[in-house]
Amino acid sequence: MFLSRLKPTLFRISTKLTLAYSLVLILSSTVIFSFLYFQISHALQNQERLVLGAKLEEYRNRIEMSGLKELTNYFSYVPDYDPNASLLVGLVSPRGEILFLHEPVAGLSVDFEDLKTEVINQRSPHFDFAMPENRRNDSLLVFGKTLKEGNRLFVAKSTEGLGVQLRNLQKIFWWLLLPVALVGFLGGLFLSNNTLSPVRELLTSMKKIESGSLSTRVPIGGSDDELEELKILCNKMLDKIENLVNGLKEAFDHLAHDIRTPVTRLRGRAELALQGEGDIETYREALQSCFENSDKILNFLQVLTDITEAENRSKKLKLEKKFISQLVEEMMSLYEMAFEEKDIKITQKLDAHDWAMVDARLISRVIANLLDNAHKYTPSGGEVKIETINQTENVILRVTDTGPGIAAEEQSAVFQKLYRSDKSRSEYGMGLGLTFVKAVVEAHDGKVSVRSPVKDGKGTEFEVLLQKMS
Repeated sequence: MFLSRLKPTLFRISTKLTLAYSLVLILSSTVIFSFLYFQISHALQNQERLVLGAKLEEYRNRIEMSGLKELTNYFSYVPDYDPNASLLVGLVSPRGEILFLHEPVAGLSVDFEDLKTEVINQRSPHFDFAMPENRRNDSLLVFGKTLKEGNRLFVAKSTEGLGVQLRNLQKIFWWLLLPVALVGFLGGLFLSNNTLSPVRELLTSMKKIESGSLSTRVPIGGSDDELEELKILCNKMLDKIENLVNGLKEAFDHLAHDIRTPVTRLRGRAELALQGEGDIETYREALQSCFENSDKILNFLQVLTDITEAENRSKKLKLEKKFISQLVEEMMSLYEMAFEEKDIKITQKLDAHDWAMVDARLISRVIANLLDNAHKYTPSGGEVKIETINQTENVILRVTDTGPGIAAEEQSAVFQKLYRSDKSRSEYGMGLGLTFVKAVVEAHDGKVSVRSPVKDGKGTEFEVLLQKMS
């Protein structure tokens, strides 16, 4: 049970960072202390060698200048606290006879026969070597020299003192390592907490969003680092997701509303036909009504499919060189009577050179949707102006009406799927016409925009920009 609770904690990033920081600090401290230990040890050993070399030369001078007796007298007066008293000094003849020997006050745990043999076996006039002491971990450092008579003079010293200093140094290192490890752990904990604080804020916000609170945003601080940039990008992404989800909710509401009416009519006519005992004409009218309502539903679904294909660009466009003015005139021939019935004045200002590479069938439906939109919202006695402008690389199509206009806050929403403003609720329509226009125009790499009001607080102007070579 304890391990199962401990395991997630060990695998948290903050724990890993803390342990990694502590480990790096301990390892780096170990490397630094090891380097210092090696340097100090090397310096102390060199110092010992220099002392032994100097003493060896001093004793050689005494022997060669004043004889062996002078050296014997010298050591007989050396007090116990003199550094010379801690040295082992010996003079061995080539035949192995010990001519002089001064043992250190503290005594050495060394086999003198082995030492004498090792001294005699040295071939170099100047020699030095180390041999282990008995019952100790220390060594005996020996410096020697062959004198004129062939005798071997040597000076030796135990490394016990040096070993004590190095062992004390090791103890200091181990005692220092403990506070270093503690500082590393606390420093790692502090750094990991500060570094991961924005991540924890992101996690908290994500958990709230997962529970259904789409309006939750990550708190933004004052720093200018990568994590702060991530939080800003996350908030922008959440804004888009929230708008998308709200748009989908509204779209489904509008979809349910728009489909419910023809489905209800279809069901009602079918129910009346089944309950009554009418004649063939009555049944024919019921079937005709069912056909018309089902046709509306199929048309509605087909337009939704066309919009999706245009937005995803999953359907290949059949591009061909077409004059936009020609497509406008073809569509106007279909809508001319409807405009006349509503007593709407039509003004056309078409450029004869307004060609572009377009899918004629889809662009014709774009023009038809704009004309249909103008017909719906232009009051009787109003005016609709249709204009095409030929440019070097583009063709502009403008449809301007004298209707009530579109409020500024609704102008970006009129291109959303199934969006219908309160003013347009009274007019028949699916709320997909302008969405279809935008999807098809953008599939041609063009742009569509709306401007309202146009004049005297009224009127709406839709402008479509098509590239000649999209």
